[in-house]
Amino acid sequence: MNIEDILKKAIESLSSIPRSTTVRVVSHYDTDGATAAAILCKALYRGGYDFHATLLKHPFEQELSKIKEENNDFIIFSDMGSGQIELIRKFDCPSIIIDHHQPIINEPIVDSTIQINANLVGFDGNYEASGSSVSYLFAKTLDKKNRDLSPLALTGAIGDKQHLGGFSGLNRIIFEEAIADGFIKVEKGKLKIGDKSLAEEISYSVDPYYTSLSGRERNVEKFLKEISIESNKRYNDLSIAERKKLHSALVLKLLENKLQPEIIDAVIKDRYISNDLPDDLDRFSDVIDACGKSGETGLALAISLGDREKYIQAKDVEQGHRKLLIEHLKVLEDGELKESKNIQYFYSPKASIGSVLSGIVMNYFPYKGKPTFSFSVKDDGTMGPYMSPVEPQGS
Repeated sequence: MNIEDILKKAIESLSSIPRSTTVRVVSHYDTDGATAAAILCKALYRGGYDFHATLLKHPFEQELSKIKEENNDFIIFSDMGSGQIELIRKFDCPSIIIDHHQPIINEPIVDSTIQINANLVGFDGNYEASGSSVSYLFAKTLDKKNRDLSPLALTGAIGDKQHLGGFSGLNRIIFEEAIADGFIKVEKGKLKIGDKSLAEEISYSVDPYYTSLSGRERNVEKFLKEISIESNKRYNDLSIAERKKLHSALVLKLLENKLQPEIIDAVIKDRYISNDLPDDLDRFSDVIDACGKSGETGLALAISLGDREKYIQAKDVEQGHRKLLIEHLKVLEDGELKESKNIQYFYSPKASIGSVLSGIVMNYFPYKGKPTFSFSVKDDGTMGPYMSPVEPQGS
């Protein structure tokens, strides 16, 4: 069954319920999950449906059992579900799964559940399609007016690092549509940085993480003085010559650690701007992700749905999240990142933080040619490992 047929079946399933039905939307709590949920909620609202949305940290059996007990009439799972389809198929209501993770059942229709999975229709769910981009495909099929939701789809893909090296697959199709429709514009060759002073922005930079600079404002001030740039200036106040000088100095700093080319390329790159979003897509993605991983899932969903007033609060949450990560990264940089013959590892107070730290270590710490594991205590009191999803550099 091709993607058009699967989408048609899903739309027919949704259309079979009365407009008075409240559609349950369940998604993941990261950027991809929050933007996927927002796309679906906006599409449902425009289509005349009420919705009730929840972002989950993990789609474990316990959490899904709570959803089942709600006696919903219709459920849409986004950025999750394909790995839990055996549980979901036992729910007493029709459902749609919109996912990009590897499915455990390679069939689009399982009982009363319709599975729209990127991997089943020719896209690589690791690199070419995210939960948000597949959700956008569903929303656009539901009503072409939903094409204006493409910036949210791309924000989710960026959250899953699917923009590194350039968008491809389904994400590329959506990107080209968004440019053609005027929903996205491109600003060439800009540094990923906020609007505070250079000293503050670089010292609190997490992605990218600059070893010996991030978390060390005095070092940053010295670094900027050496290249004759005032530390209290903002990035947007720099001349073209000053920007080029700063770009070169920061790239050289990253090259000291022998980073992968696509990581370097993502630091100074084209930035994507949408008039419908409060920040460029990279920055917006970071803020959503920080809210979700700080336990502020309602805030993550609110700003994804377009609440500009909440965005001020969300940026404060993101700043606090960055400071927390910086403190842990400094400790790792100062010697708490342990190394054995075949791996490097560290202990993290929380699994959610450990997963983020692990990715940053793999991307920005000096290359050791070894996978990185973080160990943290799970909710049930047991110790569990998390391996960075990033391929070891140079492999």
